[in-house]
Amino acid sequence: MTENSLLHFNEDKIKQKKKQEVVRKTTSLPPIVKATDNPYDAVTSPLDILDYLPPDNSKFALYADPYGRMMYYEPKIGNSQGRYWLQETLESHSITQEEMKLLQFLSTNRIATRNQIQRVLFDSTVSVDKVKRFLQKCRKRGIICSFSWISPLKDGRKKPLVYGLTRVGVEAVYHLYREELEREFTFQPIIFPEGKAPDMTNFYLDLAANELYSELKRLDRVIEWERKKRTYRFPNGRFYKPFVSFEVIKDEGEFHKFWLEVVRVYPGWESAVAGRFRLIQEAFEQLAPAERPSRVVLIVDSVSRVECLCDAANDIMPDVPIRFTTDELLLEGINQNTFLRRKDDGSLVRSPIPFLSESHTGMNASEYFASLSESFQDEVEDLFED
Repeated sequence: MTENSLLHFNEDKIKQKKKQEVVRKTTSLPPIVKATDNPYDAVTSPLDILDYLPPDNSKFALYADPYGRMMYYEPKIGNSQGRYWLQETLESHSITQEEMKLLQFLSTNRIATRNQIQRVLFDSTVSVDKVKRFLQKCRKRGIICSFSWISPLKDGRKKPLVYGLTRVGVEAVYHLYREELEREFTFQPIIFPEGKAPDMTNFYLDLAANELYSELKRLDRVIEWERKKRTYRFPNGRFYKPFVSFEVIKDEGEFHKFWLEVVRVYPGWESAVAGRFRLIQEAFEQLAPAERPSRVVLIVDSVSRVECLCDAANDIMPDVPIRFTTDELLLEGINQNTFLRRKDDGSLVRSPIPFLSESHTGMNASEYFASLSESFQDEVEDLFED
């Protein structure tokens, strides 16, 4: 190595080190613009509502009301039937394909709305009434339960029922798939004492993420979806675990990996988001290119909040390719307007992902999995070969 090249080599190392030091010194988000007007009834609104409303003074998104509290729907349904259904099903091998798919879906994604379940499990020609009857039957059999949420904020919008596995449903997953689920996948329907119901923030994360998942499943692009499973360890002993790591197919032999994070507002959310941003930046610095995703998707509660987070993302994780989206954009279905990115001049523009669209014609997930079929030896035929 010549003296000149060695000089440039050392300069590059110094620049990279300074860049990393700048990123790591950024310990919090820049000042976040807050709402100035309350679109809800001032009499019934909590006093600190302006701290959490979107900056454009709009109402909270469907999965973003920080005052929401969990409430089980008809908690006694199926309580006495689950054990009988499990024993009878295991002995008679009578479980249906729809039941197996539902158990697999909820054991992977934790919870889902009826609309999300319909897009994941059923063909688009299946009626809503048929899906409702199927879910009602599963509730009566005691393998799933349902809940929604209550809030002091009234916006006239009906809240969906959310479905999760009961203890019997979790046992069924173990018997069918040999998978032991974390405790957070088990739901025990009860009537909570007044003021003791869990807040919904933790559940909003899954509901928002599953809007993206159900759309990707509808487009038949999902190869793998791992919720809080994959851990990336760094040489310095630190690690990063994406909320979701998923892989989609573009065409035969062409796959793309994504990481997904969901941003919700709650007390101390700014420092929590800054911490996640720093870990993502560190992951891109420490991991080999093959381990990094093509994009990091951030689901935020409103477009006005995206505009505020863009500067923070650019400051804290400058090496990370990001696509933003929101709950409401996902609820409209994946289209040309779903994904957003920040331009160099700071403006926010649409940034569609071409192969995540209905018009894309490359190999889909169903075709890919069908191509993996094995050729098994037929032992009955072998008996006659000799």
